[in-house]
Amino acid sequence: MTVSSTAGAVVALASSNTAVATVPASVRIPAGSASATFKVQTSRVKSGTSVTISATANQSTVSGTVTVVPR
Repeated sequence: MTVSSTAGAVVALASSNTAVATVPASVRIPAGSASATFKVQTSRVKSGTSVTISATANQSTVSGTVTVVPR
């Protein structure tokens, strides 16, 4: 996803399984930057569990999958 704005941009975040992995509702990409970081909070799982994290801005969505594994 490319977000270009002299004022920066707010990107909405979502998790497909909030019982396993939660993300902030949004993240701000500062003006002049191409990316931002955010934390994914995870819960304990008994077996590997895949969760899709999605980011949406300017009517465009990009998703990626993370796997939460037992500790």
